[in-house]
Amino acid sequence: MEQAQVNQEVKKVNEFKGYSLFNDIEDELLRYRNRGVVMANMCEQNMKKDRINMKGIGLVLGYFNAITKDERTKTMATFEMMMETRGYAKISD
Repeated sequence: MEQAQVNQEVKKVNEFKGYSLFNDIEDELLRYRNRGVVMANMCEQNMKKDRINMKGIGLVLGYFNAITKDERTKTMATFEMMMETRGYAKISD
């Protein structure tokens, strides 16, 4: 299956374990922002003493994997920004 076909199949699914993937949002910046917020919320909801538990890690990774490959870089950048604005350490350099 070609990457374009895979992306179309992924876009048909609009949620991951009840969390919206926002594939129906046409505005790319809003879609990336919403995804970044969801991922940051997953982290905070599964955090104890500033450490994300295994469930939270699994949720974030699974959610991120459900996003089409061509949108992952911008989604990750938005997620990093959301975590930084919430007072957490920078994820990457």
